[in-house]
Amino acid sequence: MDLQETALSPEWATPEDAKQSVIEETLFQAFNPFSSLKEDKQPIAEHKKVIAYTVKEGDTLSEIAYQYGVSLKQLVEENKIRNPHFLSIGMKIIIRRNEVPHTVARDETLEEIAARYKVEKKAIIARNPLLRILPDYLYAGQVLYVPLPQAEPMLAGNVQLRRQMAQAASRSAVRSRTMDWPVQGATITSGFGMRWGKLHKGLDLWNEREAKTPILAAKEGVVAEAGATHGGYGYMVIVDHGGGLQTYYAHMRKISVHVGQQVERGQLLGYMGNTGDSTGYHLHFEVRQDNVPINPLSYLR
Repeated sequence: MDLQETALSPEWATPEDAKQSVIEETLFQAFNPFSSLKEDKQPIAEHKKVIAYTVKEGDTLSEIAYQYGVSLKQLVEENKIRNPHFLSIGMKIIIRRNEVPHTVARDETLEEIAARYKVEKKAIIARNPLLRILPDYLYAGQVLYVPLPQAEPMLAGNVQLRRQMAQAASRSAVRSRTMDWPVQGATITSGFGMRWGKLHKGLDLWNEREAKTPILAAKEGVVAEAGATHGGYGYMVIVDHGGGLQTYYAHMRKISVHVGQQVERGQLLGYMGNTGDSTGYHLHFEVRQDNVPINPLSYLR
């Protein structure tokens, strides 16, 4: 398939960006010593929509959320957890899943995966950004997120009501796809794409106030990480927006939020800094879908 002839999803600015994402995932699988263990097809596990999980020693809420393919925000809200830092052994966590992770087996096709889970092929493609560019490209060990079939709601036979609901859903979808700029009055000093021989995974944003520049949440969500957790990123915040979508705010001077905190769009996260592998005061801002870097300009309004 020639990427130049394929309609590009807005998540990648150029065909080269899409190819780079595939190359990075492929290299990871090639050098992952455990990937070969998952090549053979396994019987499909029962994918219950509601699970009662018992907390074990060493568990964290973010790890539980990742394991079962749900957002941290969803776990916090549905279980009415006030402090995600404190989980007691034996505590019951209710997990309502709307998708399941699936590890691609050797020679497995997208049609076979859709048939096994009784979902449409296009629903799997819509949920996994790389498949929108390369729907026929699958490799052993690749993880796909498969949306579970949802029951159709019972609607009254009122045509006007259905139209209003459809319009509201459309407005909500547009809103969910947009983000606000994390730095007001920002100057882009480095864009998304190849830089110095490797992929620059986000935007570098600068403001003349530098250390006094507030860093704002680009979209509502739950703080998944806060601190010097990723080496060269320095002090950073990661906000989870659900559905595999996350935003990264790196090189910060001061952090004003904590893990598990619910933040609203435009809420203060901290202040611009020069920490980690930084060449001066700026914010390194990333958008990731299922941990695949996406050009933030596709979301920023």
